[in-house]
Amino acid sequence: MAFTLHIEAEGRKIGFYNLNRLEMEGIEIDPDAEFDKENVQELFENINDFVESGELDELDAAQILTTFDPETASATLNVDNIEEVDVSLDDLTLENIDIDKKLAVLENARIGDIFFIRTEVGDAYWDISGEGESEFKLENLRLGYLDCTKSHDQYDVLREAYYDFTCDLVLPEEAHYNEEKLVIDEHVLRPQQIYGELYIVRDSIPSHRKEFERIDMGGPVLLDTTATPEEFS
Repeated sequence: MAFTLHIEAEGRKIGFYNLNRLEMEGIEIDPDAEFDKENVQELFENINDFVESGELDELDAAQILTTFDPETASATLNVDNIEEVDVSLDDLTLENIDIDKKLAVLENARIGDIFFIRTEVGDAYWDISGEGESEFKLENLRLGYLDCTKSHDQYDVLREAYYDFTCDLVLPEEAHYNEEKLVIDEHVLRPQQIYGELYIVRDSIPSHRKEFERIDMGGPVLLDTTATPEEFS
């Protein structure tokens, strides 16, 4: 038995980049500096060049989540190349993944580190395949899901602003059938909007725990788009 799951949805590629690694490239950012719209826009354009060239990835300073909004998804299933049938995500098991375990680059951050979070949003699809020895059962198919309310209390979710756009999303890379991890044969994201945000790791007093302070620019900064800008959520 072999199968392929084809999913179409509003996809998101969310990149987390530690900018302190760019000091060796001549870009130094003072975490205590005053940030305004103009200098942040220029900074983001410079950083975006490093992201698009792949240089930040080479510096081992990045972590990427490729996700989709389940409310926008449609899916088809083909078992043994016989017939493609429509399936609902409601019929699949969404298995919670602890977001902190997926974001080691944030877990390992130090006080004073500065992070650039870049989000691409657009139409996307995934072809995910697997095989087994017995008859296919849809209930055995599981997709990873970032349900922050199951791994964090309400205060944690409200405290860290980046949870706003990383929670309640599906992670196709965490797809399983029974205990077998499935293969993503093909994935395409066609970005329509690209946004950036800046976060600084602060020492929260008196608990002395790390907090990711978002630099308030009145919302994410639009970096590039092929569509009319809309409110990002």
